[in-house]
Amino acid sequence: MTEETKIRSKKGGFTGVVSLILGAGGVFLNYLFIFLHLDNIVSAETAAATECRLVSPFFIPLFAVIGILGGMIWLTAGVGFFGKKEWAYPVGIIAVIITLFASFWPNIPAMESKAAVPGPWFLIFFPNLLVYFILVGRKGHESGKKAWFGLVLGMAFILNFINGIAATTRMSNRLPEINPLIDNYGPASMYMLTMPANMVASILFGITTIGIFLAKKKERVRIAGLAGMFLAISAGFPLAFYSMFIESATPAFSMFILGPVVSLVAGIFILSSKTWNKLMGNTK
Repeated sequence: MTEETKIRSKKGGFTGVVSLILGAGGVFLNYLFIFLHLDNIVSAETAAATECRLVSPFFIPLFAVIGILGGMIWLTAGVGFFGKKEWAYPVGIIAVIITLFASFWPNIPAMESKAAVPGPWFLIFFPNLLVYFILVGRKGHESGKKAWFGLVLGMAFILNFINGIAATTRMSNRLPEINPLIDNYGPASMYMLTMPANMVASILFGITTIGIFLAKKKERVRIAGLAGMFLAISAGFPLAFYSMFIESATPAFSMFILGPVVSLVAGIFILSSKTWNKLMGNTK
């Protein structure tokens, strides 16, 4: 066991309690929110004829399943912290990143449909966000700059997946098989093209987010980040431009722009070897 691992492993009782609370609470709340809010959200979106009504019955439970998985990983980390195991810290990092990912997007359809304002999943998101900074700072002894960089990468992770969901939504509503007013695949083509690219970019950013804290070979993590950045901007900016200036009768702001912009910001720090190595603590 290395000296760094010993530092992370000692005094694990309090961290273990927090892990168990976050794990059990996350699992319970994800089940509860689905039973309390899913029908209300879908019904409200259907009544308002929003585009999300077609995909919410699939994606909201999917995020709940991911959130439950995050809760189970938190419970596992808690056992490790109580036992002062060296694997507890990396398991906790994975748990908090997955939980943050799973507890952000469901708030959007909840608030958009006005079925639940503010979004109930913020009860999971914000405690995990606080614990993220405590975990990587006090337990992992990472620098504040690296913790904030991880948060930017995490935002790119979430926002690109959201773009993939939104592209799926737009695509579904423009398929001839679903929309009787459309007789060809032209209106859906941009969304069909960019949806998988945004999803893959999200996965690459997820790997990068976890990797900057846990991977030994940081340069390989950097490759994943670069690939995610290039993929996100190559799909995200054309998607946002199409949504704002071509599909709309008049130019209008599109939430699609957030994913590629945040990805570009993250990419600026990844592109420079000097900046990357500095953020990683001069490790390669």
